Amino acid sequence: MAKSTTYNTSGNREDLTSIISVLEPEATPFVSLMKKGKATGTFFEYQVDKLNSPEFDGVEEGEDVTAFKNQSADRARIGNYIQKFRDTFMVSDIQEMVDTAGVASEFANAESKAVRNVKRSIESAFCSSQDRQADSGAGAPYKTRGMLKWLGVGGQPSDVPAFAQNVANDTTGTQTEATFNSVLQELYEANGMPGGQLTLLAGPSLKQEISNFSRQLAATNGTYTVNQDAESKKITLSISVYEGDFGLVNIAPSLFINRTSGSDTVDADAGLLIDPEYVSMMSLKAESVTELENQGGGRRGFVDVVAGLACLSPVAHGYFN
Repeated sequence: MAKSTTYNTSGNREDLTSIISVLEPEATPFVSLMKKGKATGTFFEYQVDKLNSPEFDGVEEGEDVTAFKNQSADRARIGNYIQKFRDTFMVSDIQEMVDTAGVASEFANAESKAVRNVKRSIESAFCSSQDRQADSGAGAPYKTRGMLKWLGVGGQPSDVPAFAQNVANDTTGTQTEATFNSVLQELYEANGMPGGQLTLLAGPSLKQEISNFSRQLAATNGTYTVNQDAESKKITLSISVYEGDFGLVNIAPSLFINRTSGSDTVDADAGLLIDPEYVSMMSLKAESVTELENQGGGRRGFVDVVAGLACLSPVAHGYFN
């Protein structure tokens, strides 16, 4: 029997829901927690110094002062290059006139997406192990040194004096509470943690390992106790703030640590232990959107930021890798 069906009848309207889902990580905790500063050139510098070792041999009565110290002898300059981050967009003249599901303005949507892309790129570069690079032309642009490189991943930077180099890290594998505390102890012994507050940016696996600390203890002791308000009707087994022998550590998950440019591969075991007082984003040009001349084909433009990472003292931070 001949009959009309959806698969043999032309003219049926398609139902395209006016929703566009973008399921990509956008949280950029590293850039969010750091201080913000202003760069005035392509290379910005700052100084590191250290105190002398304590001396308590005493001074004899009546002894005159005959020798003097140069209290600035250990002072050193360290610095970083800026880097230009940019994303582009263009929408044809006809596409701009077409009614597109889920998009009120194709040009505004493209601009918004480019802004978000640049934000993710800055976070990834700042959390990376790439080294700084001066622009020499011929495909070699300015690059800013990433935090993991400041902390010595792949080798300590030669321009950082020994007393300011990172000493608090763990690369042995799965974290236990003992290994985690050993890094905190190393950090405390190195500088006393003058900022007083640490933040751990943790890859997914590292975050889970830290949440398992209390369960590991339970497995050892054969019991696990949770004290929590029963009215919440839930049991929380995650750790967002760790309180140990050497202070508090706020823990924030991150998917941008130790990435390589152009890759979506997540280093789930990596972590940056940051003292926010000693890290800063130095901007030569703040985020801006520029619309270029429409040359007949449609509207076009770009988003760019020119900024670099200032690790004010590598010895103030730690890492897991």
